[in-house]
Amino acid sequence: MGKLRMFIAFGLAMVSAGAIVWCTVAARPVPLSTRSASPVVPEPWELDGRGDPRVKLARQATTEVLVTRAGPGDLRAVPAGRLDERQRQVKVTIKHRLLMNRADPLVETLRQGGSFPAGIRRFTDDGFGAVKVGGTVLAPTTRPAPILTTSAAGLTTAEFQVTLLRQFRPSELMTFDFNAPSAKPLIVSQRTISLLPGEWTVLQAEGLDPEREEPERLRFTVGSYLVKVTLAQDSYGFPDAEETNDFSWTAGLGVLTAIALAAFLARSLGLAWWNRPPNRELLLGIALVTPLVLLPLLAPDWRPLAYVALFLALPALTARHASRALPTSPPWTTRDMLVVTGLACLVGLGMLSWSWLHEQLPAQTLLIGSVVAAVTAAAAAVVFSVDLGVRVVIVRLAVLAAEAAIGLLALALWGRALLTGVYPPDSIRLVLALSWAVIPVAAIAVATKMWTRTAVVGAVLVSLLVQGWPTEWLDSGSWNLPFGGADVSNMPKIGILPLDPLVRGVLGLLLLAFALLVLRLRRLGGSLAALDHPATHPTVIACLMVLYLTPRGSTTLTDVNVALPQLTITSIAAWVTARWLLVRPHPAVVEPTTAEEHRQLVRAALHKRLLLISEQELYRIGRGKLGAGELTMTEFDTRRHELEAALDEHGRHPETALATAAGCTPWHNGVYAFVISLLLSLPFVLVFGWPTGADLSSFVFDSRYLLTLPAFGFVFGYFYPRIRGTQPMTKALHLMAAALVTELSAYLPTLFEPDIGMAVKVQVVAIVVGEVALVCIGLGLYWEWRVMHLAGEPWARVRNVRSVRSLATPLLAVVIAAGTTAATSAAGQTVDRILKGDQVSSAGP
Repeated sequence: MGKLRMFIAFGLAMVSAGAIVWCTVAARPVPLSTRSASPVVPEPWELDGRGDPRVKLARQATTEVLVTRAGPGDLRAVPAGRLDERQRQVKVTIKHRLLMNRADPLVETLRQGGSFPAGIRRFTDDGFGAVKVGGTVLAPTTRPAPILTTSAAGLTTAEFQVTLLRQFRPSELMTFDFNAPSAKPLIVSQRTISLLPGEWTVLQAEGLDPEREEPERLRFTVGSYLVKVTLAQDSYGFPDAEETNDFSWTAGLGVLTAIALAAFLARSLGLAWWNRPPNRELLLGIALVTPLVLLPLLAPDWRPLAYVALFLALPALTARHASRALPTSPPWTTRDMLVVTGLACLVGLGMLSWSWLHEQLPAQTLLIGSVVAAVTAAAAAVVFSVDLGVRVVIVRLAVLAAEAAIGLLALALWGRALLTGVYPPDSIRLVLALSWAVIPVAAIAVATKMWTRTAVVGAVLVSLLVQGWPTEWLDSGSWNLPFGGADVSNMPKIGILPLDPLVRGVLGLLLLAFALLVLRLRRLGGSLAALDHPATHPTVIACLMVLYLTPRGSTTLTDVNVALPQLTITSIAAWVTARWLLVRPHPAVVEPTTAEEHRQLVRAALHKRLLLISEQELYRIGRGKLGAGELTMTEFDTRRHELEAALDEHGRHPETALATAAGCTPWHNGVYAFVISLLLSLPFVLVFGWPTGADLSSFVFDSRYLLTLPAFGFVFGYFYPRIRGTQPMTKALHLMAAALVTELSAYLPTLFEPDIGMAVKVQVVAIVVGEVALVCIGLGLYWEWRVMHLAGEPWARVRNVRSVRSLATPLLAVVIAAGTTAATSAAGQTVDRILKGDQVSSAGP
């Protein structure tokens, strides 16, 4: 390349960079006034108070708050499973009354009711001040139609009623927040509030001067300020000292589970993994990054450092590890770069549109800057690559440079908007999601020992789903409106943690770790040698323990005092039962390597079973014929010796042809068993409820109760030759015992809770036993059919539909299904709540 062309190329590149810098410097801060997409239309009553000020002075507002015990009729609208008989259900009735002259224009406005019923809540909360009541919400707040009454004296009274249903533990306090009216202008300058506590006592009162203070009534007048009142239950006495137990079973079990899970995870990686230096460096880096990610739990002010650690340090660490662990570099081509920059250009155009809509830059300036940056960047690429002489390559490089210039301009304007504090909020999540996607890309590359475009696309899609569902991403308000800060109170939560990008990223890492364990099982399960591999058993047990950490409901148990599934009990039970199920030493089994060998083994087993049945028939029939003289001893001995000789050829050991892997790999068998178990357990979604979640991670975490029994089914198929027993149904019954102990261990607190009736406990046990039995027996029957089907033999050879004994197992499954259905139909709210845990969320007032 000549010096002149080099000078021209660098000059064009500098012009492109200068256009980007010029647009960035010329960009103005986005005005905060554009936060609202459309002007707020005032309500009719807000216009009525702007006239004569004497009209407002003539108005009188009173609020009466009545606290009573909720009756059966009041609780009829409460969703099933939300009531707890051990707690007190309270009905709070709030009556707002507004006394006005007949000539008041507000009277006619309320009589017309143009904005009702949608505007009832706004009128009562803005006009009289919102009344917030603590406690567990049982049902949404109800507001009947307002009542207008006009007397002969020319006075009109408008009455608004609000009904709330709450639930309180015996020691819990009820809090009232009487907020200040927010109407502009104010409908009334002050209001008189009367509180009738009923079976409660006023314990604390803040910000009021009572006009009447009696045990059954508290009356006070307030203006435009907040008043707080706290009530205590009359039937509860506060102890002088709380009895504390130094030992906590929950903490002890949690520590034991954490140690066991860490040990199994370490063993699942294998000794060879620990011997590689890049892996040890990765582990050291993760150990340094993890405290920074978890630091906001103790110090919220350090939250930005956690974002840097999770979305910058950890992706860089994993990318470096992948580059060291893999022998080859990523095989990305120019076409791949074009696709990536093209997508970045589309996102950049969206950001440039936002900059234009929200007046960050004038349309003319933005258009000129974008065109100059793109054209000069493309021209510089052409000048740099003209020596190559390949037109296709030159065109691709020009397009690549133009797309990169548009993307850099959009990134620069986004950074400028970020510094001013007003920017599209979802743009932050998009950048974080793309940065987080480096982690699964590197992890999948290391796990599969190769770089693939499919893994990159899948990782990006998963990272976007981890940060929110498509409905959340496509919400126009998230991209079209400026944003000055996240409102944590309106965020969805998992337990007590708001689902902000940081929490979602951490949950995504946990989900990724579990997926990598499953992927490791896929790699190990490609041959029968996986059954005895030292890393297979710890990996499966670790997966089971993770799935059984909290098998029902959400991740925390802080809702009510009903005995809910305890944390880690089922996880430890899954560990113990899985070790018991995979018996050692296992029975000697000749494993077929091909379908033909499996067919020969099954046919030999059927032949041996026929000889055994014939021997039994000989002794049964021979007894009568010998006594009747129809058969001589010589003939009997001849037939007996013939059968014994034939049986000696097959061996007298128990038949094991139906206890083999049927010529399939462990992974293949495990997937089949998992799918069948999942299909058999799907009807119980009606009992335990559909999983929900604000993003992919929380949805998967909430779906764990759907995967627990199918996970046991996966263990059944994966380790089928190692499961206790020599027949499919025998193995299925052992599986049912292990799964039943694990599932029932979640309800140990319920079964030993003296305040819960025996009928409730029996119903809970019946539903759990029915679900486990139906899944395991159904899986055993299917596996029996599958083994025969793979051998090319009819199922009737081992289970004759004409025999009552053969039909006993299928009939038992039908009876269990019917009994479980009956128990489910008769289940009350307490049973429903125990089964679902604290899955029922509380709605806002």
